[in-house]
Amino acid sequence: MNITKTSLMYIIIACTTLTLTQMAFFFIPASVLTFFGWGIRPSIYVILAILSVFVFGKELRPVKNAYYSNIVAMFGLLLFASTIMAASLLFGGGSNAMLPNVWAVFPSIWIFLVPLILLEFVRYRIIKNIAKNQRFFVVLLISIVFAFVNLNELRRVFMMEGFGILGFFFESILPVLSASVLVSSVAINGSFFAVALTSFVYNLGSTFSPLLPNIDRLIWSLILYAMMFIVGILNYHLTNENSKSERKRAARVSKLTSGNAAKYIALLPSAAIIIAFFLQLFPIYPVVILTGSMTGYIDMGSLVIMRQIPADEAMARIEVGDVLHYRFREIEIVHRVIDFTYDENGTRFYITQGDANEFPDSDPLAAYDVLGTPIFTIPFVGYPNIIFRAAIGGIF
Repeated sequence: MNITKTSLMYIIIACTTLTLTQMAFFFIPASVLTFFGWGIRPSIYVILAILSVFVFGKELRPVKNAYYSNIVAMFGLLLFASTIMAASLLFGGGSNAMLPNVWAVFPSIWIFLVPLILLEFVRYRIIKNIAKNQRFFVVLLISIVFAFVNLNELRRVFMMEGFGILGFFFESILPVLSASVLVSSVAINGSFFAVALTSFVYNLGSTFSPLLPNIDRLIWSLILYAMMFIVGILNYHLTNENSKSERKRAARVSKLTSGNAAKYIALLPSAAIIIAFFLQLFPIYPVVILTGSMTGYIDMGSLVIMRQIPADEAMARIEVGDVLHYRFREIEIVHRVIDFTYDENGTRFYITQGDANEFPDSDPLAAYDVLGTPIFTIPFVGYPNIIFRAAIGGIF
């Protein structure tokens, strides 16, 4: 069906209501937050879900690939659980503060799970009843609004609890927005079960999981992106109405069309993120080890993923034994802190030394020269960079 005036008005009312409800969630006093979460917010979602039935009717277009979308959704749940287990084995498992005991599950179901199912019902009915030629902008709008509605952590930003802008974007906003886009894509050709399960996994999976890995939040966000990408690709290929040969033929025909150009344009943000990552513009950034001064701990040719340390935090966070990535006389070095020293003003400086070096570094290191600390190391990956630098005379 095309977007009628009634359905368009409903979409506008639903999006506006959800946005205002979320804004109320951010700004209402903490004293009434419990009452709001237990009563007002779920009631609003119930009303929107009921109205969506009256606006779009009881019948929906048949779902041709419900079986495949259900399989993909269950695979996504299995992938999520397996990843949590694997990450917990590698980095250590931590208890979930949201579920201190079994009885905490029941209020969490009413406060988080029931509203999520109601919201996904509204999303599902809107997307299922929109014609293909009108779907792009509606799905985009719905994805953004529903991501905003599920972004509970934004309250902490308004309460000024010390979120950095880049860290908040990549650790909070982007995962929720990516999950919303994934769920909307599942709603196009999938079943409501697949929509609700996929949304649960990537919006509430961490809330209801009894075990969470002790892993850096940004690293965990990157893992979530990878899982969502895999699930999205599987869903597209298994639920697409065209056969594989038809898709290939259509791709060749539309190679130079505007629709294909739009796909390439959509890839630009991903390319920009990758380039910015290797330019060390994010809180997490890569460093190639060019020498053997840390052999035994980090070998030459390794790619080390670092986490930035702001200069004002370096003084309190760095201890003897920590490995630092720092800048010394326009050269970037990765060495270990072996001791501290102080100047006449009482300012702390760090004495550093490479694990494989016989003597400490000649000059103490100031806090403002510290760039970051290593999170994990990937051996051998940096050798192409070393070979390239050697070929152009960049490292010797």
